[in-house]
Amino acid sequence: MFEDAQKISSVFADRTRFSIYQYIVNHPNATCTVKEIAQEFSIHPNVARLHLSKLEEIGLLESGWDHQSMPGRPGRVYSLRKKAITLHFPPREYQLLCDLTLDALDEVGAAGTVALNKVGHAHGVRLAQGIRSGKGADANGKAAESFGELTAIESLAVSAVTCDAARTVIRLRHCPFRESAERRHHLTCPLHRAILRGLWETLYGPAAMESLSCQALGDACCEIAVLPSASDEEMGA
Repeated sequence: MFEDAQKISSVFADRTRFSIYQYIVNHPNATCTVKEIAQEFSIHPNVARLHLSKLEEIGLLESGWDHQSMPGRPGRVYSLRKKAITLHFPPREYQLLCDLTLDALDEVGAAGTVALNKVGHAHGVRLAQGIRSGKGADANGKAAESFGELTAIESLAVSAVTCDAARTVIRLRHCPFRESAERRHHLTCPLHRAILRGLWETLYGPAAMESLSCQALGDACCEIAVLPSASDEEMGA
């Protein structure tokens, strides 16, 4: 573990490399190429390739070959690795604690699900209260810039919010509960929606959250629809 920590700290000691990783985390597309990174950071492609290789070596990125973008030799593309890397000093077993807690809630049944979503909603409200500017937001006339409050909270992993006359769609960069969601997505996904709902209702007004796609179920990304009104049962759904 300490050897891994040394490798990670060594890789991130380079400020440009750390900035590249942050860029990929927040990148709107699923993958990045050496050319894109070189252009974005005004560096030589060979330097960009070195930075990406270092990030792949420590397990933060994974790579593959793009056989479709253009004819000829396929190019290498990089994306975030699905499995998270967590370091604690001294060692801690927070993932195990999370898994056991979810197992216990699952044993409780419907009452456990209701309690989990209630706690999630309350957490979303607290997040919103912490960032609320005081100007308020109109739930029906949402200005695009107002959604910056959602994307600014890194723990929510919101990458984009799009809206039309019918509904609003929240797109996530990645699943913040991925490891747990692979086992208990029927608990973690409603919890995530409850957090978003508490945040949304505090900032913008009443809403219901509906899952459109889910990474834990094999989809490329997670997308959640925000419907214009919420049912009374949403908290326990």
